[in-house]
Amino acid sequence: MMRPNRLLALLTTSLFFQGAPAVAMTMLRSNDTLILYGKVEADDTQRFRRNLSAGEVHNVVLTESPGGDLGAAYGIAQLIKGRKINTAVQGNCFSSCAIMFMAGTERRMLDSKNLARTRLGFHGPHNKETREVSTEAIPKLREWLLKATEGKFPEELLDQAMYIKKASDMMLFYYPGADKKKGNIRFCTEGTLANPRKCDTIEGHDIISVGILTTAELLKVEELDQQTAGGTENPVTGENPKQ
Repeated sequence: MMRPNRLLALLTTSLFFQGAPAVAMTMLRSNDTLILYGKVEADDTQRFRRNLSAGEVHNVVLTESPGGDLGAAYGIAQLIKGRKINTAVQGNCFSSCAIMFMAGTERRMLDSKNLARTRLGFHGPHNKETREVSTEAIPKLREWLLKATEGKFPEELLDQAMYIKKASDMMLFYYPGADKKKGNIRFCTEGTLANPRKCDTIEGHDIISVGILTTAELLKVEELDQQTAGGTENPVTGENPKQ
């Protein structure tokens, strides 16, 4: 009897939480792939580092994360970049989650029947308590994204995403053609994020031309299985004791 696809089961579990209240980030391992979902917390850099020490990691799959602690996102991004790990995304990956995604050597979207529900969201930093836009933190993030995209991210588009008026304003990037009724890039202001078809469509660019994805080729879960075949499965979950 064929063994159930562990990666597919883990990804299905993470998608179960779509639309649920944000919880601390969970880190699940299947051989040399880590699946991360949930809210990014301040101690997640150390938890991610412990997962790396448990065995080699070639791929990080990010899914269903509203973002969270910016410092932890930068810390995890540096670890991903330093170890030349590939990243992939399925479902929502917003704010700090998108920063972590952008650290991948190869950055792809997972092939899915619900590809229209996969989206990366970028916006300027803001204070977690007051929700005031943190203009002094924008230059660092802006420069980081320009470097990550090798200068492909058009500066006028980047400035629109960074210099927001409200903390919930966000620029969303979809896979080209995934949602045939709306554009591939949308800028959502406060109150429209829950219904992105009400957001403003931005023409002339897509997620590949601006350098967010390194390739238009979608990643199949089976490819991850092929990459991990023969690896040693490690039960480390990195679950946060505060959950």
